[in-house]
Amino acid sequence: MTTDRIYIDSYAMVGKRGPKDVEARYATEDLLAEMEWCGIHGAFVAHSVAKEYDPMYGNRMLLQELKKSSRLHGVWAVMPHQTGEMLKPKDLVNQMRHYGIRVAKMYPRAHRYPFTVDFCGELLRELEHSGILLMVEGGHLYNPDVLEPSNQVLLSDLDAVLTQFPNLNVLLQGSRWESTRFTYPLMMKHKNLHLELSNHQGNRAMEILAEWYGAERIVFGTGALEKSPGAAKAFVDYCMMGGTEKQKIAAGNIMRLTRLEEYPPSIRHKKTKDSILVLAKEGKPLKNITVIDSHAHMTHDEAAGVGFIHLPAGDAASMVERAKLMGINALCVSGFLAIWTDYEEGNRIVWEAMKRFPGFYHGYATLQPQYVKDWAKECRLVHRRYRMKGMKPYHPRTNIPYNDKLWTPWFEYGNRINAFALIHPSPDVVKEINDLAPKYPNIAFIIAHTGGSFRDARLGIEMAEKNPNVYLEITLTSVTYGVIEFMVKHVGAERVLFGTDQPMRDPIPQFGWMAYSHCSFEEKKKMFGLNMRKILRRVKV
Repeated sequence: MTTDRIYIDSYAMVGKRGPKDVEARYATEDLLAEMEWCGIHGAFVAHSVAKEYDPMYGNRMLLQELKKSSRLHGVWAVMPHQTGEMLKPKDLVNQMRHYGIRVAKMYPRAHRYPFTVDFCGELLRELEHSGILLMVEGGHLYNPDVLEPSNQVLLSDLDAVLTQFPNLNVLLQGSRWESTRFTYPLMMKHKNLHLELSNHQGNRAMEILAEWYGAERIVFGTGALEKSPGAAKAFVDYCMMGGTEKQKIAAGNIMRLTRLEEYPPSIRHKKTKDSILVLAKEGKPLKNITVIDSHAHMTHDEAAGVGFIHLPAGDAASMVERAKLMGINALCVSGFLAIWTDYEEGNRIVWEAMKRFPGFYHGYATLQPQYVKDWAKECRLVHRRYRMKGMKPYHPRTNIPYNDKLWTPWFEYGNRINAFALIHPSPDVVKEINDLAPKYPNIAFIIAHTGGSFRDARLGIEMAEKNPNVYLEITLTSVTYGVIEFMVKHVGAERVLFGTDQPMRDPIPQFGWMAYSHCSFEEKKKMFGLNMRKILRRVKV
């Protein structure tokens, strides 16, 4: 049995694009098959050629793709007409209506024009007058010099546009969890601005943003086919909101904004013996299945942020509560403070959580060579007294290569107790791990974020194929579609681990990414927890 909630994806794209990994899917048929697999009833779809080559040429290509299913609705790329590359606004809107296109999308940075009232005003005024929804992408929003891809608008530009055209409905797509403090004032100021959360996977973002702005301003989107649609769907199904609010987000809001009057047809669900997939579709916690998050962090009690990002509900009790929604039995956790600034205080926070929730939290000890004076003393403290089984050397904040001799005393100790080490990628991580793994064969080296992209997965596979004590952990906001199956194909499910990076991001999309993967039930059981349980049981503390 599955939930009878209707889902309509507001953020999908088909068509050839470049650069594209050879493994990445792009065809309309792939999208339709994945929609059926996940239980997504409809989708608003843009075409890559309209974004990357020419808007109107790509829009015409999209019309052919839309004929493949009544579940698909078109999103046309538009731009100002002054240079003669686009129809005048009134003629453009008339053509959109002729072809049944209900949504316009602008790529001002990819198409290299100013997203200003002066240059775009006539087009924006016509979209406002005609009641056509405008989609734009937001990205990080706070650092325009490093935005990727280059199609994102700046919030200052969007603020000016919405001030001038207050009745223009806008859906901001692709904004990341780091941008919350920037989107908040804009959302509070402009009531016709809406958010899509496939990339905005902040901890409890679904509930918190709906409370701040109203559930009617949050719109379901997946980022398919680059992202796993199951990740976004799970975010709605598992969040702590009522059924009415969830249905608004899942389909009601996009239907209202696009004036879509009829729900898409129901989906005939195929029978499956995969109870993980069945329960995920129902939004229920997994039963009789070991689920261990191999990559988590923790803030201090009652923290609502950590300085540079909004980060609510990241304390020990809140994460236990969140874990119950999915049936997560245990978290392998490091203190966010420990990896970022003060390892001693951060380790203490984790130790206190381990005592308060025995058996649920398994600690990653963090040590920073810049400060450690007595390695033997420090190792005894964190691994004997605190009983932490894991090691978390963290290159991004130490800038010390993992194979540097400064780490040697800790790795030697870890090797004696059969510890496991979570390794955040460094610029030369393949060489460093290929040096370390044979030297310390009793340490299970867990390479973090290998699911971030197919390139990251290939690097991880290279390390795992050469070293039997190397494991690949999946988590990243990208929730790359198809990458979990790719890693399992090359190294086997026994070497792939479920992880979430919570509360840096909400654990639910990461959970959905694996639950909706096309791996077998037995493979998912290993990745969700059985593999990590074996690693934990080996450690001698």
